[in-house]
Amino acid sequence: MAMTFKKILIKYLFSNKLMLITIIFMIILVSVLGLLPAQLLRIIVDDIIKNNKQSVLIWFALAYMLTYLFLGVCDFFKNWLLLRASQNFLCNLKIKMIKRIHQIQYETLVELDSGSLEAYFTNDVTAINELFTNGVIEILTNMLKMIGIVVSIFIYSYVFGGIVLLIIPILILFTAIIRKRMLAAQLKTKNLEGDVNKVLLETVENIEPVKVYRCNDYIKKRYQRILKNHFKANQASNFYDAIFSPIMQILRNAVVAVILITSGLNSSIFNMSVGMIVSAITLITDLFTPIESFTMEIQTIQKSLAAVKRIDGLFKLPIDDTKQNINLNGDLNIVFKNVSFGYKSEDVISNFSLTIKQNDKIAIQGPSGSGKSTLLKLALGILKPNSGEVLINNFPTYLMDDKMRIKYFQVIYQEPFFSGGSIYEELTFRNSAISKQKVYQALADVGLDYIMNIDIKLNKSEYSSGELALFNIARILIFDSRVIFLDEMNAKIDPSTSKKIISLINKYSKDKIVISINHYGDTLNNAKIINLQH
Repeated sequence: MAMTFKKILIKYLFSNKLMLITIIFMIILVSVLGLLPAQLLRIIVDDIIKNNKQSVLIWFALAYMLTYLFLGVCDFFKNWLLLRASQNFLCNLKIKMIKRIHQIQYETLVELDSGSLEAYFTNDVTAINELFTNGVIEILTNMLKMIGIVVSIFIYSYVFGGIVLLIIPILILFTAIIRKRMLAAQLKTKNLEGDVNKVLLETVENIEPVKVYRCNDYIKKRYQRILKNHFKANQASNFYDAIFSPIMQILRNAVVAVILITSGLNSSIFNMSVGMIVSAITLITDLFTPIESFTMEIQTIQKSLAAVKRIDGLFKLPIDDTKQNINLNGDLNIVFKNVSFGYKSEDVISNFSLTIKQNDKIAIQGPSGSGKSTLLKLALGILKPNSGEVLINNFPTYLMDDKMRIKYFQVIYQEPFFSGGSIYEELTFRNSAISKQKVYQALADVGLDYIMNIDIKLNKSEYSSGELALFNIARILIFDSRVIFLDEMNAKIDPSTSKKIISLINKYSKDKIVISINHYGDTLNNAKIINLQH
C-alpha cells in the first residue's frame, strides 16, 4: 500500500487519541471562556451596579479578571499542546520521508538536485507545521469564537444579530482583498531580495575580473537599479501592512459608535439594556480579531496543501526492490551476464558480460561516458540492469541490503565520505562493536600513526586530500571486506600518495577482488585491463 501524507497523519492521530481529545477539549474551552467576560459585564452593569449590590461587586470584578487570567492559561496550554503535537508529528513525518528517500531507486534519486530534496524537509515541512499551528486549528478556533459571539448577540437582539451577520461577510471580503494585495507585494519583495543577494554574491565572487576589466560603474548601476526596484516593492508591502490595522480599528470603532448612537436615540430599535449594550460592544470588539486573521489562515492552508501535495509526490517516486541479507559461502565471484543499462532512452552499457573471480584485480579503462562508473554501480548493486544480471555467487547484487553490502564491499571514492563525526565514528561507520585498538592499528598500517586521539572530530579541512584518501584505506583494513572498489580515488591526490595507496592495496588485498576505475589501476599486481572503448 502506497504511503501518503494523509495515511501518516491518520495513523499518528489514532496512536495519540488522548492528545487529540485534549486539544479538541481545550479549543472548545478557550472558545467558551472567550464569551464569559462579556456576560459578566452584562450582569455587573444590569444587576449589580443598577441595584447597588456593592457587597458582591468586588467578587464579580474579581471573577471578570480571573476569567481573562484563566483564558490566558488555557490558551497557552492549547498552543503548547498544538506545538508539541505538531513537532512530534513532523518528526515522525521526516523520519518516514528520509526512509523513503533511502528506498527510492538510485537512477530516480540522482535526477533530484540537493536543493529540491532540501526543500522537502525545510520549506514544505515548515508550511505543514503552520497548517497545525496557524491554519486549520486557528480557523476552527476562530469560527467557534465567531459563532459564539453571533449567537450571544442574537440572544440580546434579533435585529442587532441580523446586522452583525450582514457585516461579517463584508469585513471578510475587505480583509481578503487587502491580504491578497499584501501577499503579492511581499512575494515581489522576496523575489527582488533574491536578486539583490545574487548581484552582491556575484560581485564578491568575481571581484578580481571586476577590478581587472574596470566594471565598477556597471556593477554599481546594476546594483542601484535592483535596490531601487526592491525599495519600491518593499514600500508597497509596508503600505498595505501599515494601513490594514488602522482601517480595521476605524471600522471596529465605527460599529461601536453606531451601536451607542442608535441605542441612545431610540433604545427600542435593538431593545437591549445598558448591560447588554456594553456586553455587545465587547463581543463586537472580540469579533474583529478572528476576522482579521481569517484570510491569512486560509492562505496558510493553501500553502500547506501545496506542500502536502509535493510530499505525496515524494512518496510516489519509484522505490527499490525488497533487499535481503544472506551469507555468501566459499570463494567470491562477480558475474555480469548480458548486462544492458541506460539512463532514460540511451544505453550506456549494452550486452556486457564479464566474470570476476576470487583474487582478481580488474582495471576498467575507457573515455568519459563509456560506462566505467555505471559498471561499478551495477557491481555494487546501486543500479538495477535494464536487462541481464549482475550476480555475486549467484545472488543479485541489486538485492543486497546495507549490512550485506558493507560486509562484502568497500569503496574508495574520489571525494571521501565523512559525516561530521569523530575519527573513530567515521572509520567504523559508528559501529561500536569495533575496538579502538583495531582503529589505531589500521591508522598505523596506512601511515597515519601520528593521530593520537580518535575521539576528536574528523575535520576535513585539517587534512590533505591524500590523508583523507588514507582514511578510506584504513576503513578497508578495519572492515576487511572481500571486494574493494576504487572509484577515481586518486584523481585529486599527488602521484606519490597515489602510488603509496596502490602499494597498500597490493599488500592488503592479495586474497580479495579489486575493481578499479582510476589512472593507476593498471599498476595493481596482476591487473586485468578491461577497456570499454573496445
